[in-house]
Amino acid sequence: MSLQNNILQTIHHLRTSGQFVLYSNTPKVSTSELNDLADFLAQEYENESLNYPYDAPAFDKEAAVWAAKTIYYAAQFLAHRLEEPKNLGKFFENFKGELSPSVLLSADLSLRFLPFIVRELELIDFEDWLVKLLKKNIQQFTYSIIGHDMEVEINEEKLAALFQNDCFRTVFTDRVIAKKDISLTAHKIIHENVTIQLGEHANQFWRAFVS
Repeated sequence: MSLQNNILQTIHHLRTSGQFVLYSNTPKVSTSELNDLADFLAQEYENESLNYPYDAPAFDKEAAVWAAKTIYYAAQFLAHRLEEPKNLGKFFENFKGELSPSVLLSADLSLRFLPFIVRELELIDFEDWLVKLLKKNIQQFTYSIIGHDMEVEINEEKLAALFQNDCFRTVFTDRVIAKKDISLTAHKIIHENVTIQLGEHANQFWRAFVS
């Protein structure tokens, strides 16, 4: 692994230790650095998907790299404010692809850590412009914010389409149960799947769900 590839070092360290690496220079990435990052994330996805139920969706390089860039820039701007808000479009782009199980699971490799950055930013300034931007960008990626008490809009029709994939439906439901995110179970489709998943053991694993 190249020691000069800051974004790869950041994501690798984050995924192996749960800690962010902050650099003092202005964050930037090159095409070759992103290619190395994509190779790393593809291997990480393969490793994680070994534990997925059913057949895992294919790795989506575009989504994985987009999410990693979002995390990298968010972490750097948490500590360094060298750019004015008007210049942030080149750092924080909206994801332009269609949402799919492949996209959501690939992006989650990095995006699952974004709520922790948002929380740190809110402790500094709840009205910070970066908080608003990050919350907007992660809004569609519900899977990555399960259990983090963040406001999210659920489109049950779209979620039902995503749940046609057995693997995604199961890992989504499992994470809701593992994080005990009771707020999400207010949505019928999620409630139904949690009920099925817990079965007769609901009272043992999640009493608040059945109360």
